[in-house]
Amino acid sequence: MEHFPIKDKLHTDVLEDKYGTIHADVLYHDNEFREARLVDGRDISRTHTLTFFEYDKSNEEIADINKEIQAGGLIGKVFREHGYTIKKNVIGVFFMTLPERVKKDFQTEEGKAKARISEFYAKKGEADPVIYGKVLEIYSPDFRDPKEGINQVDLIQINPTVGSLVEEGLSSAEIWQKLDNVSPEDRNIFSDYSEAEKKSEAVVTELHDRIVRYFDREG
Repeated sequence: MEHFPIKDKLHTDVLEDKYGTIHADVLYHDNEFREARLVDGRDISRTHTLTFFEYDKSNEEIADINKEIQAGGLIGKVFREHGYTIKKNVIGVFFMTLPERVKKDFQTEEGKAKARISEFYAKKGEADPVIYGKVLEIYSPDFRDPKEGINQVDLIQINPTVGSLVEEGLSSAEIWQKLDNVSPEDRNIFSDYSEAEKKSEAVVTELHDRIVRYFDREG
């Protein structure tokens, strides 16, 4: 049963294991939002991404990293090259209808694809971890077959947002440590935080609606 990597590999590492070298084709990138295709050597898109930035714009190091990403760098790899440890806090897994242009990029006849929303969480040295942004990854049907559905491992990996957990009294360092202990066999390590889960559901619903509106504007 396939599951999403959390600790040891970046998403691009997993793509490259299957498709060879992957590069980012940046379609849009401003101070608030990024859209990009992760494509292989044959220019076939294997993942379509939207990133909603949340980092502190006054953080000069992260701002410099963002410039490299804007120029075409792969998000996880650029952070890793700058000495950061990366984690993705998965906050939602679902299916979505493929926009025609994304479907064309995937070179598929499938109408739906599996998607995941995560918080991109990065830490360097003893500094507090930071969230670069919330990232939507739409997976090509060749990479993640939608016919396989959403499995138990997918569901186990879903946690409340970092912000909702902080509001319930956890520090960012505590959250980072708990995420480090996640494995596919674990129960949801934050399952006792029912209020955080409720708050997180509202955030994910709003973000999902924003994503749908973004693609619906194309007609």
